Amino acid sequence: MSAASATQSVESQSHEIRLNAVLQLALINILWGASSVASKAALMAFGPFTLTFVRFAPAGLILLLLARLRRRLPPIAREDLWLFLALGSIGIAATYGIFYFGLQRTTATDASLLFACEPILIALFGYLFLKERLSWLQWTGFLVGITGIWLIAGRALGDWLALAGLACECCVSVPAKRLAMRYPGLLVVAYEMLIGAALMLPLALWEWHHHPHEVSLRPLAALAFLSLVCSVFCYGIWYRLLSRHAISQMGVFILLQPLLGPLYGHFLRGEALRTNTLIGALLVFCGIALTIYRKRSSADSLRG
Repeated sequence: MSAASATQSVESQSHEIRLNAVLQLALINILWGASSVASKAALMAFGPFTLTFVRFAPAGLILLLLARLRRRLPPIAREDLWLFLALGSIGIAATYGIFYFGLQRTTATDASLLFACEPILIALFGYLFLKERLSWLQWTGFLVGITGIWLIAGRALGDWLALAGLACECCVSVPAKRLAMRYPGLLVVAYEMLIGAALMLPLALWEWHHHPHEVSLRPLAALAFLSLVCSVFCYGIWYRLLSRHAISQMGVFILLQPLLGPLYGHFLRGEALRTNTLIGALLVFCGIALTIYRKRSSADSLRG
């Protein structure tokens, strides 16, 4: 969810992260860590497109109501409309439509571990689209991380689709940060979810008509967790903090998800970790350590 170098100008306004924010970020990522397990349960009754819609449509409406109750509904500038459209279409519709389609075909454990790839994907996008330079050590980290991703995903189509969904999410980190600096966080995330849900509605209706499922208590409970906890509560806190802190500071906490996700998968679904998955996860974390490494510039050295 982060592209720190692309937003240095706005991030310079961020405050030093405090204990209260640290606790909030830790809490929401601990909860998000269980999202893959909950999504697997919800996918027993809903298709990927339908699940995307029924998760984010009510969540977006609740967040919009909260923003209205707090009287934080400023008008949207015309030049920002396309940013909101990009945020909803890519950050919700594409991300979760593809991710859930892949999750149907893989384990919650593998999907959770793939969240650790986000810093590596961000570094790659920074190089390709933002002309950021990577040192030889960062290139080494990138190659080590890619090897780890290959070991986790292997030839499993579901893993690669889940990874493609996460790549879509990484793409919208810059517009998300810019909008969160201009508008209340609750409003930004509410519009993001409602736009994404609206775009997903035709596909959800088609999917439900052609592939009807029996809805039972367990998938409904999982849906409630995804919509109310992971979306309303966690996204609400994330976007509120996004206007106050650097993405690079907040993004570190995302690594709690791949650390806890396999534990949720093991204890709640009885999933076992494959040897290749364990080795791949170790390589991904090593790759992250090398990729996010930044040597101090000569000017920093002189100041130090």
